[in-house]
Amino acid sequence: MYSCFFAPQPLAVLARLLKRCATISVCCLLLWGGGSSLTTPTAIAAQPPTVIAQTNRSAAASDQASRSAAAAVNNEQAEIALMPPDIQRIVDRGKLIVAVLGNSNAPFFMTDETGQAAGLDIQLAQALADQLGVDLELNRSPDTFNAVVDTVYYRGADMAISKISRTMKRAVRVRFSHPYLTMRQGLLINRLLLAQQTNSDNVIETIRELTGDVGVIKGSSYVGFLQQRFPQASIVELDSWEDIVTAVSQGDILAGYRDELEIKKVVKTKPDAALQLKTAVLTDTQDALAMVFPWESAHLLAFANQYLDTLDAEYTVDSILEEFATYLNTQPPTL
Repeated sequence: MYSCFFAPQPLAVLARLLKRCATISVCCLLLWGGGSSLTTPTAIAAQPPTVIAQTNRSAAASDQASRSAAAAVNNEQAEIALMPPDIQRIVDRGKLIVAVLGNSNAPFFMTDETGQAAGLDIQLAQALADQLGVDLELNRSPDTFNAVVDTVYYRGADMAISKISRTMKRAVRVRFSHPYLTMRQGLLINRLLLAQQTNSDNVIETIRELTGDVGVIKGSSYVGFLQQRFPQASIVELDSWEDIVTAVSQGDILAGYRDELEIKKVVKTKPDAALQLKTAVLTDTQDALAMVFPWESAHLLAFANQYLDTLDAEYTVDSILEEFATYLNTQPPTL
């Protein structure tokens, strides 16, 4: 009976004590924070609206600037990362290395009056370097046209522009650009030896069935061209075109075989040669000159092709001979 009457009283007292302790704890926390706390709704409301707005705008501007700077860095890194390796290599180096035959061959590559390299091929090489934003360096170590191709194949240069003919044999090892000049093939023939070989008045037929010694430049595409075009002729490989012209003029060989530009150059630079020499341009033949690239340099090749597509004028044999006429009589013997 007593336990039932007095049991609720201690519980009521304990509840009142806990309530008072909770109230005291809240007050202590408020006093501990003091007036320094600005995170409560009351403290925030106590600040002027202008201060709050300026603070928010400053934080937003700083955050935007940080994001813009980070985006610029990321864009630059992405641009570098996305540049094709064959282009990136040249840009990092700061120069485009182009292989060119060691000897002069006007009007394609020669030395001007100031001692600098000049000519059509040099102009094309410089234009590509300018488009890439790098310097131009010429590798003039090759001594034959095939050696120029080998230089590119063995990575001695980024590319070659050196009056190189596109041939299937070379295309197995390297890539070629679109042709920047297409010429016909031609013959420079000794008149006396041709007359001795001609059994009738049909000179054209005699030329088509040409026999005898025919000179070509050693290590050039015309060694193969001669085999294909005149299988009955005997191939005589000489070191330079000048040697071939001299041999034909002296009657040591029947003819010299090369492109129409070189044939026309002989007529322009040696007017007296017409008395001893006859020229013949083969209208059903082609000699396409193109730039040479390593087989893996696909993007550099595409870059060069796009540049060639943007050229305003198309090069021809006659236009080139006219543009570089002043160089034709002043150059040393050519290959």
